[in-house]
Amino acid sequence: MGSGMRKALAVGLGVLVAIAGIFLLVTADHDRLYDDPKALGGSANSYSAIMFVNGRTDEGWSGSVGKLSGVHEVATLHRGEEAPVTVTCHLEVTSGKAKLVWADPEGNVTTLLEGCAGEEDTLTLTLIMPEGANRFKVAGADKAACAWQLELAGAA
Repeated sequence: MGSGMRKALAVGLGVLVAIAGIFLLVTADHDRLYDDPKALGGSANSYSAIMFVNGRTDEGWSGSVGKLSGVHEVATLHRGEEAPVTVTCHLEVTSGKAKLVWADPEGNVTTLLEGCAGEEDTLTLTLIMPEGANRFKVAGADKAACAWQLELAGAA
């Protein structure tokens, strides 16, 4: 076997390993992150999902996802100083289990709403948000399908 053939074989093998790695990353099971305070409180997203939609509306943020496994940040509020913010959130879970959480700038996590398949809930509360990046995240497990809405009054 000539050196050209060995190089081609090595490149081909490298491509196959890369494809296998991408496949494992895309299909990875991130359910373990659902209850992981470090993942919920951190700034990184780690999830696998289908049909993921998240966007800004006049009232705040809304979105939906099918077959979510892991954690995704849906909104970030950067505060210049500590201040109260009224949060209204809605979560509808159609399969699996899902939750909306708030992570303060120190990474401390508060669960706002949590539900399993067939559950829907709305909550309004006032949070004293500290200076820095306050993150709102959705977490899912067991192939969660859910929709959410998040409104922040006094956030400006």
